[in-house]
Amino acid sequence: MEMGLFQQQSMNLVMTTELRQAIAILQVPSYELTSYLQEQALENPLIEIAEPKGMFTTLKKNVRKNGVNGRSGGDHQPLEHLIIEKETLFDYLYKQSILLPIQEQDQKLFQYLLLSVDESGYLTVSAEETADRFHTTVEKCEELIALLQTLEPVGIGARDLRECLLLQLEDQHLQHTLSYIIVDQYLDQLAERKMKWLATHLNVTPHEVEEAADFLQTLDPRPGAAYAPASDQAYLYPDVSVTEENGKFHIAVNEQYSPMLKLNESYGTLLNERNATSKFLDDSFQKFNWLKKALEQRKETLLNITKEIVRVQEKYFVTFNRSDLIPLTLKEVADEIGVHESTVSRAVKNKVLQTSKGAVELKSFFTAKIFTQDGGSVSATSAKSEIKKLVESEDKTKPLSDQMLASLLEKNSGLTISRRTVAKYREELNIPSSSKRKRYTS
Repeated sequence: MEMGLFQQQSMNLVMTTELRQAIAILQVPSYELTSYLQEQALENPLIEIAEPKGMFTTLKKNVRKNGVNGRSGGDHQPLEHLIIEKETLFDYLYKQSILLPIQEQDQKLFQYLLLSVDESGYLTVSAEETADRFHTTVEKCEELIALLQTLEPVGIGARDLRECLLLQLEDQHLQHTLSYIIVDQYLDQLAERKMKWLATHLNVTPHEVEEAADFLQTLDPRPGAAYAPASDQAYLYPDVSVTEENGKFHIAVNEQYSPMLKLNESYGTLLNERNATSKFLDDSFQKFNWLKKALEQRKETLLNITKEIVRVQEKYFVTFNRSDLIPLTLKEVADEIGVHESTVSRAVKNKVLQTSKGAVELKSFFTAKIFTQDGGSVSATSAKSEIKKLVESEDKTKPLSDQMLASLLEKNSGLTISRRTVAKYREELNIPSSSKRKRYTS
């Protein structure tokens, strides 16, 4: 092979900084867009960000309602109504513990046990490790744990689910019942719904085992959950909205939830001057324009995708019935609006569509095709709806297997679905297998 320098032309896809930025902005939902742009503003002095005007509308209304300086004829603070203190589980337990017969030298140990109760109400430390920590006996720790378990709500301070349920059964004086025996000795078998096996080992009928299991369902597996701190309120900031008026649909990108990108005028006046900072300012101005263009492209792409979704799924936007969704793929939308399939995929990721019936994720409108016997097709959502109906109407003493569900779907609705696909859809609907749905009457 001869060695030397040769010229050769070739085509390669180069991922430029601008392209990466456009892709990143396309993927970011409204509620994260402000943070992303603020990061860009930290690097570029020409970028100025105005907060989305829709984010704080409710708060401003509340402040205005309370009057100037937060006064409304009284001494109330303007945001007073927004702060709601909720009693914690520790507070509730501690108040009860004051009345317990605990010796002074054991108070610190008992408080440690209280602090070791998690949000579900379970004790997260053992008697052995507590004894080792406080240089005392395991018996003393077990004694204090037993005192802790006398507090309300019933079941508090349990170290596992079994103990939690047993404490609740003991509180109702049900120590000699079938439910108590099952929890005490056969909880794993009950979880696997081995009703016949349990009936044989306990010398009772499967129906009696089922009745005991039904009663256990009324107990609380997380007795402390009612006092758990509420998670931060999750707000949905819809990226696009669809409204209907006189039979016509109106689609708009919700710019009230999107930050405003502006040129920082204090620096903008320096753009026409020629000095040592000119090169930096020129580059910054170019980046500002790229960012502005990327935001416009994001808006246009979201608008085009939503228009196509509404056009195809028009029946759904009239009935808002999920079974009316028509099979639609990312590629079909991409071909229709003239972009790559990956662009549609990125654009709908984590995006929310506001309708008159509530908010819906954009990606939920894309469903797989299920072919029918007559050569047509329906969406996977429709197939799931049919599976759910069949399970709800089945004879619970003889639940339908996945194969039987597949056969009935083909017979009743003309849907050609394999047993494996039925199993997949059933699991997505959180429907247990036929063996775990089986009920016994005797």
